[in-house]
Amino acid sequence: MKETVQPELIPFDRMREQVEKNLTTYISQSSECLELPKITYEKGVSTVSFPLPYFNEMTIFTIISIIKTHIENVRIHSFGDGYYAFQMMNRNLFHTEGLLDNLKVEIFGLSSGSRTEISKKGNLTQEEVNFTIEIFKELYEVEQDNPETALRRLGASVYHDHGALDWNYIAGYEDVKRKIRESIIMPLQNPDIYDSIAQLTRRSFETNRPSAILFDGPPGVGKTTIARIIAGEVKIPLVYVPVESIMSKWYGQSSQNLSAIFDNTEFLGSAILFLDEIDSLAGSRNSNMFEATRRILSVLLRRLDGIDSISNTITIGATNRRGDLDPALISRFDQTISFPLPNDKERAAIFSGYARHIGEEDLLTFGELTPGLSGRSIKDICEYTERRWARKLIIKKADPCAPSPDYYRYSINSWMGDNFSDTTDKAMNSE
Repeated sequence: MKETVQPELIPFDRMREQVEKNLTTYISQSSECLELPKITYEKGVSTVSFPLPYFNEMTIFTIISIIKTHIENVRIHSFGDGYYAFQMMNRNLFHTEGLLDNLKVEIFGLSSGSRTEISKKGNLTQEEVNFTIEIFKELYEVEQDNPETALRRLGASVYHDHGALDWNYIAGYEDVKRKIRESIIMPLQNPDIYDSIAQLTRRSFETNRPSAILFDGPPGVGKTTIARIIAGEVKIPLVYVPVESIMSKWYGQSSQNLSAIFDNTEFLGSAILFLDEIDSLAGSRNSNMFEATRRILSVLLRRLDGIDSISNTITIGATNRRGDLDPALISRFDQTISFPLPNDKERAAIFSGYARHIGEEDLLTFGELTPGLSGRSIKDICEYTERRWARKLIIKKADPCAPSPDYYRYSINSWMGDNFSDTTDKAMNSE
């Protein structure tokens, strides 16, 4: 019977030299101050460990994908909150003797900082050395070369849709649009003029251009859409950050995520950082605040107006509960722009954007019938009407055409009567 050839083991000193030489060249290309992994040999165990640049679900998936590439058979040793471990199996899966001596990959999510540790009793094979090097490179690649990829891994979205949306997309809100042009767009488009004035008026130069603006208004009034329009008009990226991308179940990780998002946005050059539902990230310290929230608030206070403040980015925070924000955080914003709910005429104009075939008189009626609704609610009504109309056409095998005004009225009346689906279903089915 032919014997299986065992892979050659690399002596520890040679392994350490290979890892350090390979990663020293790699780290030298980085703009950040990265450190080599800690490589030790204690009690007969080779260990390579290094801190993680970020720690979330994507970190786990990235490491698992690398494990699958380099290791044929592996088992999950632990998969719990803050601690994950993967154990390499024996070549013969039915033999468990010495299993715990094989290569082991551990991922720690700790309050003092997350890290990964690769260990094995004795020396590593060449494939295991290659695996160790690739994990470091893969996890740090996005941090040093590609901030957009790093931002996406952190859960943010980066928009470059210049010209995709313009101000005509937002009906009404003329006063809001004027304030935005004056407080955000003009400084972004004419920075030299603002800086020249500051040089003429101040003993010690510091910019007078806004670095942080707070959008305050109920849900669905267009705060996020307007941020995209601003970025498109001044032709810079928009980094959209939803709450869930920052919050983490691991202690201390949420504040690290937020700090990394600020760092990588700054690497983009000039950009807009849009923090949605900022009240959920950093409430008032007057209330019972969790330690994780306190850490996030601390990061925001430093980054918006402090030693660690960013210079090339304008931050826009969006909230529908301004009263819940910490006073110190509110003071960091140069200006608050309030977004009210649309009035009758503005609601009619919003309807016209989603139902252009409807006459002006009917549109005005729709606006009068929908007091207190946001632009998003109006869009929902129109989309629901279109879906119901499409179902009718399919059932009757009729040619495509636009919904009648009565169909919109049914949807509006049902929505305003808080019995949207049931009433509308009956009305549509009766025709």
